[in-house]
This record gives sequence, C-alpha cells and structure tokens, in this order.
Amino acid sequence: MTGAEQQGWGRRLTGYAWRYRRNVVLALGSSLAGMAVMALVPLITKVIIDDVVTDHTRSLAVWTGLLIGAAVLVYIATYIRRYYGGRLALDVQHDLRTDMYATITRLDGKRQDELSTGQVVGRATSDLQLIQGLLFMLPMTIGNVLLFLISLVIMAWLSLPLTLVALAVAPALWFIARRSK
Repeated sequence: MTGAEQQGWGRRLTGYAWRYRRNVVLALGSSLAGMAVMALVPLITKVIIDDVVTDHTRSLAVWTGLLIGAAVLVYIATYIRRYYGGRLALDVQHDLRTDMYATITRLDGKRQDELSTGQVVGRATSDLQLIQGLLFMLPMTIGNVLLFLISLVIMAWLSLPLTLVALAVAPALWFIARRSK
C-alpha cells in the first residue's frame, strides 16, 4: 500500500481542503461566530421582556438595537460561511477532478481501453458531488453542535431543573423520531 492508500478518506480530504486555509478558517470561523451570536438572542429577549417591558428599568432602544445588531451579525456570518464554504467545496472538487484526470491520463493506452469510461465518469461525478455537499455543509454542522452546547449552558444557567427535564425527555423524543421514519 502506498502512503495515500494507508490514509483514511477523511485525512486525504482534509489535506485537499487545507490547501485553502483561508476558506476553511473563514467558513468555519464565521459559522461558529454566527451560532454563538444566535445563542445569545434568547438572553437579549429575556432582558427585553423582564427588564424593559415588565419592570421598565432598562431602555427599549438599547436592547432593541442589540437584537437588531445580533440579527445583522448572524446575517453577515451566514453570508461569509456560505460564500467561503462554497468556494472551498468548489476548489477541492476542482483539485480532485484534476488529480483524477491526471491519474487516468498516466495510464498506458491498453489500460485506458480497459476502463469503462461511462462508469468512471458517472461514479466520479456522483462522488465529487457528495464531497462538495459535505464540504459545503460541514461548517454549518459544526456550528450547530456549538449552538446546541451553548444553548444547554444558557438553559442550565437560566433554570437548571427545567434543563434537566428537557434532557430527560430528549431520549424519548429521539426514540419516537426514529420509529416514525
């Protein structure tokens, strides 16, 4: 086995993606930042309801501005994630296509004739589309995991008993969701 064959597909794909460090960092960083800001929105809403509407101890303009600012930040972070995540996916797909073409053209004429061209092209196209989708969606998926963790911390900070009830019910909901498919 050669070095490339011994590596898992994840490591090889990471190597291709890491050629575009800037796109990786911007897509992942903007996803994490956007989800972190999104997790803070319920806290801002809590202050608006508790301190602005009910107690009248804080200014509505400041907290409304923070809420609008959070929405703008989430929009900008989402735009950056989608733009650079898409660029990353397309750049890696291009590199993979180029490497595949180079590998096929290195074969001698007899080996090229043995290839089922339609099958190779069809398989390569579908595999590369899957990889493109994975690379495009991965930053958002990682961001959603962060959003879940931050949400758990905020829920526990606001009401530990209610958080424990929500966590206790979660396995039953997961089971019902799995059975309903």
